[in-house]
Formats: sequence, C-alpha cells, structure tokens
Amino acid sequence: MSNPAEPQISSIAPGLWQIAMPFPSPLRHSFSYLLRTDNGFTAVDLGWDSNEGWAALTTALDRAGGSLDDLTGVVVTHGHPDHYGLAARVHQSTGAWIAIHPAEHPQIARTTADRQHRLDEIASWLDRVGVPAVKSTDLLADRDQLLLDMSSQWPDLELTDGAAIPGTDGQLIAVHTPGHTPGHMIFHDRGRDILFTGDHLLPRVSANISRRPTSADDPLGDYYASLSRLGPFSNATAAPGHEWTFTGIDGRVQDVEAHHLARLEEIQRAVAAGHRTVWDVANAVTWSRPFESLNPRGARSALGETLSHLVRLEREGRVECRDGDCLIWLPTGARADATFH
Repeated sequence: MSNPAEPQISSIAPGLWQIAMPFPSPLRHSFSYLLRTDNGFTAVDLGWDSNEGWAALTTALDRAGGSLDDLTGVVVTHGHPDHYGLAARVHQSTGAWIAIHPAEHPQIARTTADRQHRLDEIASWLDRVGVPAVKSTDLLADRDQLLLDMSSQWPDLELTDGAAIPGTDGQLIAVHTPGHTPGHMIFHDRGRDILFTGDHLLPRVSANISRRPTSADDPLGDYYASLSRLGPFSNATAAPGHEWTFTGIDGRVQDVEAHHLARLEEIQRAVAAGHRTVWDVANAVTWSRPFESLNPRGARSALGETLSHLVRLEREGRVECRDGDCLIWLPTGARADATFH
C-alpha cells in the first residue's frame, strides 16, 4: 500500500506531469504541472505554500529525471495563493523566471504596509456589501492567515495575450481569460493539444466569479467573454487547476453558462422579493451548503459572487443600484424607499 503522505504525481502525457498540491479547502488539492522542454522544465502554477507542496514539487522533478536546477521557468494562471503560493520559495531556490499577467499585480503584497492595506480594503468592502457589524468580525476571523497567504514575490516577466512562453519553442501559448481574476491566463500546449485552464474552467464545480477588492468592474461580463475564447480549443484535453483532467470543453462551457444564467435569475428574484443588500441577497439564495455554515473565506467568496451577478443584472437593466453607506439593490424602476427585508 502507498504511503498516504506520498505526493500524488501522475504522468498525463509524454513529458508532462501533474502534481496534486495540498490545499486547505474542500477541493483538497490544486494542480501544478511540469513540462519537459529542450532546456529543462517549465512549470504551470505553483500551489499553496506549504512544506508538503514543496516536497511534492521537488519529488515530481526527481521522478521526471530532473532537479530544482533544471526548473527554468514558471507560468502562473493567476495570483491566488493556491496557484502562486510557492513563488517565493521557487524564486529563492532556483534560477527559474516567474511570469504572470500584469493585471494580477494587485494580488501581490510586497510590504507589510501592502498587506495591511489589502486587509483594510477587505474590511471596508464587507461594510459596503451590508455585512452587519456583529458579523464582520466573524468574516475576518482568519485575518492572520490572510496576511500570511499574501505573496510578496514580484514576477520576473509579464505575460500578455497570445504570447509564446520562453523556452518552449513556441509550443506553449498564453491566452488571457479574465473573469475569475482580471489577469487570469490559460495556456495551450500545441504539441500535446492540452489546455491548462487554471480556475477558468473546471470539470465539476463552477469557478468563483467575484466582485471584490482587486476585481474588475464587471467580472461576470468578462468571464462570459472569456468563455467564448475557448472555441478553438474544443478538442483539447483540459488540465485544470483543481479536480481532474477532462475532455468535452464545449459541453462544459455550456453547462457553466447555464449555471450562471440560472444564478442571475435566482438573484433577480431575491431582489424582487425585497432583499436589498448583497448580504441579504446572499443569505436568500442557495449555495452548495447553507450560507451560515460557510467559513470566512467561503462566505466572502459567496458575497463576491452575489455582487458580481448583481452588477451584471444592473448592466443588463434588470436591477438598479442605489448607493449609500452600503450598496442597495432595487428592481428596475422601484422607488428608493421600497420595503427592506
């Protein structure tokens, strides 16, 4: 029998390895990938910063016939800590360059002051979305962990849409897919016809599309537009940031679009029923588990997703936003003094 602590590393194509990086969430793992190149190895994403994750990365390099000295570059789908967490260790321990889209720079907190500013932004945002004062402390109960999770590692290279990744002889191409984050990138391995989708497209769960600090103005609108960019890759095998590899990209895109359309309808009904703040609406709609049972990170994600859908409904003329101490949402044409729940 295998050791339960043994890293989960799979060869999913010739010269390509998938590494399950431990991640403290219901998803349990995020995936990093190692691609053999003429000059060594290029990694896609780096996983959560932990000793277990670091051991998984070094073990994968060893099994692939290399070492840390052979890691020449890292491309990152986006700056969340389950995809960028090991960036500082990699930068300190290897000669590899690290590349990310410039729109992800706000995810990086280079100084203590940057970290505190990010935390202050989150606290202010919770007020704006109508979180009751008595609940705000609960939703920031993980503030110390939040500070630890913010990477300070500045990337070496900036990725842009359509860029060929250095060292891959033009075989690995970057595609900008904003939505989950403003600078989210996917990468197409043209030789193997594998699409590294990060959190843009997952096989079972829907990516969190949130409007919160560091987000774009209309993340759900951006996400819809980015999903349409997957058409040329419909026959590729998707290698996502979580869960498992899959095929049938077109069908999965249709499922995700249907999910968000249904969510828009549900949130519009909640506003029509008299729920006025993002907090009220988030408590009124359905989640994979009851809203009140979500941990702080999960609750913030749910609030951000609720707000992104409200913003999209506003852009479509289906609800209106009345601003004040917190965002107030009304059915289109409703009086400003419409009844609150």
